[in-house]
Amino acid sequence: MGEHLTEDKKFKSDKYDWCKVGFFALKFTDPIAQEAILLYAEKTEDKELAGDLKAAIEAVRG
Repeated sequence: MGEHLTEDKKFKSDKYDWCKVGFFALKFTDPIAQEAILLYAEKTEDKELAGDLKAAIEAVRG
């Protein structure tokens, strides 16, 4: 396995020290992350969150 897992197999970012163990940071300016964020927006039952995520992507894309 890679170097992104703790001894108990929890994810730990090596790029973002501020990102807590068990969390994965996605940047709205990263085109690949945008696709993942939009997929999450489609899957979540929280419609307000979904709308905000989509609006944030649209703002970045211009």
